Amino acid sequence: MAGDTQVIGRAKTALVFRDDNRRAVVSVIIVRSRRPGRRRLRFVGTVEFSKSVQNHIKKVILPIIDRILRHLRLPEKNFEVSAVNLGAASVLDIGVGLSGFSADVAVFVAALSEALQIPASEDFVATGHIASIEGDIRAVKGIPAKVEAAKNDSSVKRFMCPDLEKDESLKVLSPNERDRSIDAIMAAREFIRTSVVNDIGQLARQVFTEENIVLAGLREGYFHAEKKPNGRGGPIQEIVHFLIDDNERRFWDILEYYFFKGHLEKYNALLDCFVRFFLVQQVYPRRFGAGLYQMLRSLPSVARSQIDFPVLDKGLCNKLISFAAEGDYDDTRILLNAVDGKPIEDAWSIDRQSEFTLSDSGCAVFDRILSLINEQALSQKFRAIDSARACFILESLRIQSYEELINTLQAYYIHLQRHTGSSPEVPDMGDARSEIIKLLKRTFYDKGGDKAAFLQARDGTQGGVRSILDMLTEQYKADKQDAYITRVFKDATADMDWEERVACIRAIMNKIGPSLPQELRNQPPERFARSEETIETIIRTYVRCSDKFNQVLGRI
Repeated sequence: MAGDTQVIGRAKTALVFRDDNRRAVVSVIIVRSRRPGRRRLRFVGTVEFSKSVQNHIKKVILPIIDRILRHLRLPEKNFEVSAVNLGAASVLDIGVGLSGFSADVAVFVAALSEALQIPASEDFVATGHIASIEGDIRAVKGIPAKVEAAKNDSSVKRFMCPDLEKDESLKVLSPNERDRSIDAIMAAREFIRTSVVNDIGQLARQVFTEENIVLAGLREGYFHAEKKPNGRGGPIQEIVHFLIDDNERRFWDILEYYFFKGHLEKYNALLDCFVRFFLVQQVYPRRFGAGLYQMLRSLPSVARSQIDFPVLDKGLCNKLISFAAEGDYDDTRILLNAVDGKPIEDAWSIDRQSEFTLSDSGCAVFDRILSLINEQALSQKFRAIDSARACFILESLRIQSYEELINTLQAYYIHLQRHTGSSPEVPDMGDARSEIIKLLKRTFYDKGGDKAAFLQARDGTQGGVRSILDMLTEQYKADKQDAYITRVFKDATADMDWEERVACIRAIMNKIGPSLPQELRNQPPERFARSEETIETIIRTYVRCSDKFNQVLGRI
């Protein structure tokens, strides 16, 4: 999640001095919404916007903002635009004005941020000319001076501009000026990062975080915008899709991050925004309770201990439940418990009271465990691993060196983590490298070790690198499944007393007794109830045999 300052309606650019094109100053473009009226744009402040710049903003940038708002089913906005010079230019009142189009990118970012109420980072300086109402960004002059100004501003970490090596830049820059601009950017890389943005679609992905998009979408009402642009794709369409696609997944990812980090105010605010959004829609969000419960249940004990329950205002929660349909009733019960933390700290004891009660007809604990660890259930739970493998494409089945093999596998390991929801915010490359080497050695333990894997990858035999990835995936999945099964057993049986273990074994014997030899059927259940490990071994064996039996029947 973003750690730098985030603001609404502001973006930095660099403006050259009127009397010296070799000097520039970092300036802030400020855009504020204003009341509806005949005049859609108003330019204020000490920095002068030339008539040509005002006209360009009115005829190009404003229509782009309007189109984005229409796609999101939001009303058009009127804006007040100003600029503030920072540093020496402001103190000395040196003339810096807007007579060209180099501030287009900053004006667009500030206007879109204000229109959608999405905070944008303040760690970048952007320059570029928005050349069409489709949102293409073109090169501008004065890059060396602007890079120097950005480099000298301690708050600036990134410099954004179009790709100067494209032929399009020669329409604005002479060959010598382009070379000087590229050299200036290269020389400044020790101090600031350079981001290439050739259109507003690329720009939006650089300046707006998923965290801010979700919060703004919930507050402004476009979190679940259904209307998507038709026709051919383009920068405007890319922005719209970026703002509305996959917001459900973003919400849960961000909420999980807040819980992990113990950000009390943030997870409270996010849940509050989420519920208020659906209250306006007068709809109960499908499986909201189950999703919240599962997330809280999956948190490490340290993270769970930091949560301040209830995590959501009970009044809001009750209002939301009033919109639940008949099919949501079970989920509302789960939601109420999750909000209060009841099933979080003592989930299995609560579940036993309702689902795991031992009775004369059998052991619900046994049935529940079977439902969680059978082949079909495991396949469903860990299908994301197979999906991650399917979308990881290799350019070649061969590699040239051991280092290249490890680098490829390291990238795949991070890819696996990301797709299975176990990726850290910033992947630790050292940890990823260490873990993938361990996984490789486990996978090839009885096949000649990592040296055999390298030879296979180098020579392209037996499927080359592709086959290695397939085997690694199966080993990774087996490890995850084994850890999950162990956790299921521990959660279900760790607190069982002697009588409960005996009752569970008795239920197992009754269920599978007809298929057991006579001498085992006659054994007292107490013999097999001595420990949780014994129960786990029996149930695991039963599940494996049952799965194999089902496979045989399926092939007939």
